[in-house]
Amino acid sequence: MARAFLFVALFVLAVPNCFSQRLPGAPRLRSGQILFYRIDFSSSRDLKTESRVTTPLIPSAERTSGSALLQVEVLDASAYGFRLKTYYSEPQPDAAAGSSAPESNAASGADKVIEVTIASNGFASQIKGFDQLSPAQQFAWSDWLGRFTASMAPSKGTMHPGQKWESSEAETAPAPIAGLVWKKKSQYVHDERCPAPVASSEAKSIEISRASEPCAVLLVRSALRQKSSPKNSTPQDYKLRNLKTRGTVSGTDETILYVALATGLLVRSTEDAKQSMDVFVALADGSNQVHYALNAKSHSEILLLTDSLQTPH
Repeated sequence: MARAFLFVALFVLAVPNCFSQRLPGAPRLRSGQILFYRIDFSSSRDLKTESRVTTPLIPSAERTSGSALLQVEVLDASAYGFRLKTYYSEPQPDAAAGSSAPESNAASGADKVIEVTIASNGFASQIKGFDQLSPAQQFAWSDWLGRFTASMAPSKGTMHPGQKWESSEAETAPAPIAGLVWKKKSQYVHDERCPAPVASSEAKSIEISRASEPCAVLLVRSALRQKSSPKNSTPQDYKLRNLKTRGTVSGTDETILYVALATGLLVRSTEDAKQSMDVFVALADGSNQVHYALNAKSHSEILLLTDSLQTPH
């Protein structure tokens, strides 16, 4: 049952890829180029458990929030894709109060290095160092990767402002409910100047302002649908562990992306997601049943920072 709940906990962090058909054109990168992104995220989870056998030692509520600086170094770039070396760091608790550059302070800590190869269609492979990240850090890094490559997948024809399209994508993250699919409605809303800095926060006042550059604004609304029967929703990996499940799950996700038209780079993105799940997990013979009622939500924001205010490795 502990192993089964691990899948439940991981499912809370599952979010859909931004969209299947994307703005044409990969980020224009060159070997040796260095970029900096700030990642802010928060999530909450409320869980209720019921068991006739034992009381699961699982926190009923959990709140997580954090910020990170991600330095992205382009090791190699070609028409076939590129290989990136990223340095993941977080603000230090003892950072000097009133500092005007908290992101620089973050880089002084022990950074975690993750390398990834990205094909011209946005497919990521040969990821090294990902396992050294905590679950929350893995969520933040994966979230950045998905949005950074949002313009790389091929689309059917040239996209234009006002265009809308729909797609679907199977959920691949481990979950106690089988047959989950994200139904997505995407829109190339319009072109506008890239976002300006957020002056209300000292921590964000140094963020890059590419206000003179045009950005494509894309909106993606996703809904999680369940194809399996609520009376028998057991995934194959649960069957192999002599477990069976029944229940329901639902979720929504809204993502806004600002992509620089001149460079194809992600300049800013926000995402808000909500998910709920009501599931019974038991042994195949129906014994040792545990009931999980879960509600979760998350918010994240990714911003491209100015190179001149950062200290590269």
